[in-house]
Amino acid sequence: MSRRITQGVLIVGSIGVLINIADAIGTGSPEPHDAFAAVVALGAGAELLKERRPRAAKVLYAVTSVLLVVAGSFAGAPAWASLFRGTAYDWLDLVLGALVVFYVAVAAGQLLAHLSRRASRSRL
Repeated sequence: MSRRITQGVLIVGSIGVLINIADAIGTGSPEPHDAFAAVVALGAGAELLKERRPRAAKVLYAVTSVLLVVAGSFAGAPAWASLFRGTAYDWLDLVLGALVVFYVAVAAGQLLAHLSRRASRSRL
């Protein structure tokens, strides 16, 4: 992504975070899917820091990944349970839960591939 687009994504994500904070204060309870604006903002921030401060970027990527998995799990688990019980559920939460499952599966596959390559190099 170009730097200008990434800066725009950071601005939009930050505005989303502020809107979600105001909404949580107004309603009295934050929703799990409110964290996804923070995921966007943190991911864009990590992308902007990647060249100048690679360690800080890795930390931001890790925080973003953990926040994504936790928020997606809190959003998706009740929606999937409601789907299987036949009660009312929120489609947004259902889709977010499914996307988090795919994200974790891809991340686990990448980790296993990396460990496999590392083990084969050490044998040489």
